[in-house]
Amino acid sequence: MPFLFWSLTLILFILLVYFAICGYAVLTMSKVGDHPQYEQHPGTYGLAYEDVRFSAREDLLQIAGWYVPNHGARRVMVLVHGRNASKQNAISGNLPQLAAELHSAGLAVLMIDLRGHGDSEGKRYTFGVQESRDVLGAVDFLVEQGFRAGQIGVLGISLGGAAVIEAAAQEPAISAVVIESTFADINLLIEPNWKAESGLPMWFLPGVFYMWQCLMGFDLKRVKPADTLVNIPPRPILILHSNTDEMIAVQNAYQLKEVVPEAGLVLFDDCDHAELFRDEPEAYLAALIPFVKGDW
Repeated sequence: MPFLFWSLTLILFILLVYFAICGYAVLTMSKVGDHPQYEQHPGTYGLAYEDVRFSAREDLLQIAGWYVPNHGARRVMVLVHGRNASKQNAISGNLPQLAAELHSAGLAVLMIDLRGHGDSEGKRYTFGVQESRDVLGAVDFLVEQGFRAGQIGVLGISLGGAAVIEAAAQEPAISAVVIESTFADINLLIEPNWKAESGLPMWFLPGVFYMWQCLMGFDLKRVKPADTLVNIPPRPILILHSNTDEMIAVQNAYQLKEVVPEAGLVLFDDCDHAELFRDEPEAYLAALIPFVKGDW
């Protein structure tokens, strides 16, 4: 009996330590990291803009944004940054310049800070699942400005790409989708990088997935933007990716294209992850501007 008691006690202790480590890993991997700040804003490029705040859908977190109206514009683009970035510092501080290019093309622009980033509320990121609520809140804000279905497009970079895919699948008012440097399946992103990113052996990963569901309320293994993307057509989709993306391999872009063959796919050479506009601005605009001015 003492042997059985102490054996069970040891097993329970090991399990407690295991799941405690897994829970800590969840909180660590979902924490928004520090990101550098730059000087640029829409006013840097001569644009009048407004600091705005609106509520995310469902949980009503306050989301910060820069709204750049364009008198007479019949279309608007929502720009959504990636992980550990913001409306100010995405694309190495060049997101405001991209907004200026879209404004010059005749669109209004709304740049947002995802939850936990920039000036928005929140502390954690969820690989696009809850961030989609921020994008949907941006749509609600734009509807209040007078835009309607057929006039609202979204552009998401990396994590932002996963968020806009999820949002567009839920909201028919989103009429065009641009996804840049975005993963197709979270499992293909996490598993190959698990040891390097976490410093933990692979046998901790099942426990992390379990604790993620306990703490975050959804199954992380089921985050597969490629599966969600199929719900967006016939609305137009443009996929942008770098052949040399060091974080999210170009195979993700091919997988997204495979599930929606009618989507446009433009690949770039020698660009860093989520830095396509910084590294190849002319080629980027040559792909983007005709799309946003096209049929949608």
